[in-house]
Amino acid sequence: MASRSPAVANSALQEGEARVPALTTLLSDWVWEQDEQFRLTFISEGLAKKTGLDPAPWLGRTRWDLPAANLGDAEWARHRAQLERHEPFRDFEIQRMSASGRSVWLCESGEPVFDAEGRFKGYRGAGRDITPQKRVEELLRLQHAVARCLAQATRLPEGIEAALRVMCEAEGWDYGRCMKTQAGELARVQDGWFAREPAVEQFLRGARVLWEEGKPVWSSAPAPGAGNFATFAFPALSQGKAIAILVFSGHGAREPDRALLEAAPALGSLFGQFLSRMEAEGGLRESEARFRSLTHMSSDFFWESDAEHRLTSIVHGPNYAAAQVGRDMIGQPPWGVPSVSPDAAGWAAHRSVLGQQLSFRDFEFARIMPDGGTRHFAVSGQPRFDPDGRFIGYRGVGRDVTEIALARSRIASLAYSDALTGLANRISLEPALEQAVERARRHNGKLAGVFIDLDGFKAVNDQHGHAAGDAFLVECGRRLRRSLRASDLIARLGGDEFFVVLEEVRDTPTVERVVGKLVKELLRPYELANGAKVRVSASLGVSLYPADAGDALTLMEHADKAMYTAKKAGKNAYCLFSSGNGNNKPPADPGNVKIPIGPQSASSSGIPPSTTRQ
Repeated sequence: MASRSPAVANSALQEGEARVPALTTLLSDWVWEQDEQFRLTFISEGLAKKTGLDPAPWLGRTRWDLPAANLGDAEWARHRAQLERHEPFRDFEIQRMSASGRSVWLCESGEPVFDAEGRFKGYRGAGRDITPQKRVEELLRLQHAVARCLAQATRLPEGIEAALRVMCEAEGWDYGRCMKTQAGELARVQDGWFAREPAVEQFLRGARVLWEEGKPVWSSAPAPGAGNFATFAFPALSQGKAIAILVFSGHGAREPDRALLEAAPALGSLFGQFLSRMEAEGGLRESEARFRSLTHMSSDFFWESDAEHRLTSIVHGPNYAAAQVGRDMIGQPPWGVPSVSPDAAGWAAHRSVLGQQLSFRDFEFARIMPDGGTRHFAVSGQPRFDPDGRFIGYRGVGRDVTEIALARSRIASLAYSDALTGLANRISLEPALEQAVERARRHNGKLAGVFIDLDGFKAVNDQHGHAAGDAFLVECGRRLRRSLRASDLIARLGGDEFFVVLEEVRDTPTVERVVGKLVKELLRPYELANGAKVRVSASLGVSLYPADAGDALTLMEHADKAMYTAKKAGKNAYCLFSSGNGNNKPPADPGNVKIPIGPQSASSSGIPPSTTRQ
């Protein structure tokens, strides 16, 4: 419950009406008051309910009397100076620690209060719990830091150890290691630092089914003779396969929260792609490392800005590769000059940091240079103050990080593209389809999801080998791309399954014309490298938004059901999923199956799935 001294209980009721207009302008989780000495006199119960923090020890004390993990003497001095000037303040962020050791972020805003004679009486304001947002930002920074470690590494042990150390420091683990897997079994330790704990390896072997499926695993079970020794592990994935296990453990570690569990697949993909690339491209890796080293030798520049954040100076060496970094920027704030990135939200966040006169590191932006190329830069800065403590601007350094940014992009591309066909993969399809459905919903439009399964592809693999099968799938991807618009999304789900998203479709006949074209195009004979010709048909299932499904997941499920109906009806055909409205047909009814090229199946259309020599 909130605490208030008895002496002010009666006046609180009278002041309540006067408080409402000011407080309603602040979107808050709790409200607070300070006296003229800046001591907290009232904190509403919302603080305890929202954050779990006990406000009782805070009453009668100033904010700076209490420890804050993110603020030092200099930051508190600036805040006190602002209060002593009786100025309003907005979004002042404070990091407190709960009794259990959990980090809690508070964002508070306040306005000075004066009595009828104009005498300063203190402050009144509101606060919000921004811990979830900070956690998301923290994990995004962790992903960027891991990607940066892996992109900058010239050797495999260097990259793995640096990235593991970043994760241990960020999440509070004592030990981190990367364990290779061979035939689904744990093998030697690749790299890291760790304590030999048989219980940990026993736990990982017992959880094999989970991490082989790409799922993270966690255990807080005690290790014999060592007390609680918590372990968190998730796979490093390459092309959907677990090639290593990333294992983090320590005494007293807390259970991973939902945000970390959701970030684990992306982190695992970064490690997996790095391991595959470093093992397969050792020579290229060394060449890129030499080039990166030469680039970094001339990548520094120095800059200054005034109190309005307008750049006043940019200085670099005579041989600086990106000498045009300062072109058109002198006299302008950084966000006043066209840039490729960040977006408006990213610039707003950076402006907020500058507005609070805080130091910052490695803020990245990208500009199009006079030669038409895009260069990426990272800048760090510190605020400057005159002898009287007045803010006069920033001073800092910057460097060209284009190669690092491109490396991050390559890693992301490997994680979200099908390595064989270059099409989107299942990981990238799901968010892309959800976005497409949202666009259709927003514009009151229609879209179609087409599930494609090849009929008899296994025979190609069995008779001609996997190399021929891979080439066959690549050609299928090419035919689909040639038959569709550039804006249509094509994804390979795995094996011989594909999924197509057709946006901005007018009606069902339009969709049927496109799908019929795909059936015919996929049936055309394929010539393999050994001169053999094969013909493989396809079964297609179609589901429409919003007629058949109201969301992305249901759209895929209904298209899948329709595809199986087409396959059961004889293959080499497509089936329209029916919601049952108006035509009295059940979903994916055989009556909805259509064969656009005639009644015969692929096996009777002239060229069988088996080989014919030329």
